[in-house]
Amino acid sequence: MSYKTILVHLNDNRRAEALLEPAIQLATRYNSHLLGLHVYASMPAPPVPMGYASSVLGSVIAQERRQGEEIAATFSRMTANAAFVAEWHLRKVPHVDLASVVMEHGRAADLIIAGQTDPDWDLSPLLDFPERLALESGRP
Repeated sequence: MSYKTILVHLNDNRRAEALLEPAIQLATRYNSHLLGLHVYASMPAPPVPMGYASSVLGSVIAQERRQGEEIAATFSRMTANAAFVAEWHLRKVPHVDLASVVMEHGRAADLIIAGQTDPDWDLSPLLDFPERLALESGRP
């Protein structure tokens, strides 16, 4: 089986390189179009049910944007000399159902590469959703 389009979901800059390595290997092997994707919410879910103070919300959104830019830089650096087409997408969405946005992009791909749930990451319950991608995306 060949993969014409591969989507790699990059939600954490600490794991971006580890996810990009196999994605780049597969894209090189099959001369695929590699799509890198980072999605963040314009109104992130608060870590506690009380919500955010307005002074905190702006810094949380800025942190999310910075992380997306760091991941974009990693993606660009690692795919700069690639013999395949590499395309970066940074999506800011108005809701916290980030998995649905990844699946929307993934439906146009032959393969989705995403990280596993990280028990040591505080945001993993909100930002890691490999089970949903596996069961609901309709893609391997």
